[in-house]
Amino acid sequence: MNCFLLRSLLPLLTFSIAWATSAQANELDAPKEALETTIHELLEVLHADENKLPYSAKRNEIIEILNRQFSFDVIIQRALGRNWSKLNEAQKKQVFNLVTDLVLQAYTNELQDGPKPTLSFSNPEVLSKSKIEIDSVVLLNGTKINLSYRLANIKDRGWQVYDVLVEGVSMVSNYRKQFDEHFQRKSAADLIELLKNKLKEA
Repeated sequence: MNCFLLRSLLPLLTFSIAWATSAQANELDAPKEALETTIHELLEVLHADENKLPYSAKRNEIIEILNRQFSFDVIIQRALGRNWSKLNEAQKKQVFNLVTDLVLQAYTNELQDGPKPTLSFSNPEVLSKSKIEIDSVVLLNGTKINLSYRLANIKDRGWQVYDVLVEGVSMVSNYRKQFDEHFQRKSAADLIELLKNKLKEA
């Protein structure tokens, strides 16, 4: 290819790359906006009363809101990893409900403690063709907390959260490590009892 032709094509190639990047960014605005809306709606529920009702009193409303953007079945199965197959159907249902409540109770207790926190969200970072990460900063009681939401474009669901990183630490990986250690010595029945006790203490 001669130099003249290369110089002629360069602006066109540059325009094409810029347009593709812009189109991709616009496409990812939707999951970011949906996540922001979901988290802000959650905060409204958590801070709707002066007495700050406990998680148990708002459980159904909280789960209904978060189910729009969070695939808890994916999160929990990924956290259990290979151990998921060690549970029978009844145990899977119990573990799903117990872990969901443990995660949400811990998460919402933090956000509900003190004045309503302020949040800011960064533009999505592309991890792969079907996965993105959205960083956020939570200002809570004068403390800055970095939360990153990992989303996958799941068939028939759209963009859904499948993991949350707190200060760079993956919630799913953290739980998986604990579950792996548990199943080295104990059973699924023992896990259910352990989760029930942890939920009572939370």
